[in-house]
Amino acid sequence: MSNFSFINKRNIKNSSFYLDEKESHHVTSVLRLKSKDKLILTDGEGTIYHALINEVDKKIVKGKILEREFYKFDKKLKLHLALPLIKNNRLKIALEKSVELGIDELTPIKFERSVKSSVNHDKLLTSINSACKQSMRAYFPKLNRLKNFSEWHDSESVNVVCVINSDKTLFEQLDNIKNASKNNKKINLIVGPEGDFSEQEKKIINERNFIKVNLGRTILRTETAIVSLISIINELLINNE
Repeated sequence: MSNFSFINKRNIKNSSFYLDEKESHHVTSVLRLKSKDKLILTDGEGTIYHALINEVDKKIVKGKILEREFYKFDKKLKLHLALPLIKNNRLKIALEKSVELGIDELTPIKFERSVKSSVNHDKLLTSINSACKQSMRAYFPKLNRLKNFSEWHDSESVNVVCVINSDKTLFEQLDNIKNASKNNKKINLIVGPEGDFSEQEKKIINERNFIKVNLGRTILRTETAIVSLISIINELLINNE
């Protein structure tokens, strides 16, 4: 991991900055940085700060901003993941890898066969923060509140759903996804829970004309399917805009 950390813009005044207690702990105890060391900061809103540490103690790190770089958000298509409620350790993996792969928005979704009925929003934010620092993201993804799948509907975006019994792979549906996304700015990626979609949820998928895809002949764990889906969409659509 590089010398990369998060800073709240409110903690910057002119060319001086300070980190809150949590980020100060990360810098001193995890990154092991000291006074006169350099580090890179992000506000999660597009600005990267190159900084020099002047003062360090257990609860606060202070320093000087040496340079600012603003990264314009120029993705034509945003990726939004409907994050299913799976077991905690697997949920964390799915979340972190999604962020590292560049997901722009996440909505935790409760399906009828989800193994959990709730999620700790603050813990999800912590995992997102950690993954953003790991991957040195200038923009942090948006995290929405938990919703039921039956209530979650976005008719203005392209909806791509992984279903086991789809007779078409993601590659075979690529032209349909491209055509549908010409007049849209966001693709919603939906992966079902470990127990698969219920009959009612399958009915909703059909009624709302979701683009159904499979990811191959083998049955993947939910977190593996999420990583595969985002990676392929990134490579075939986003990175070739």
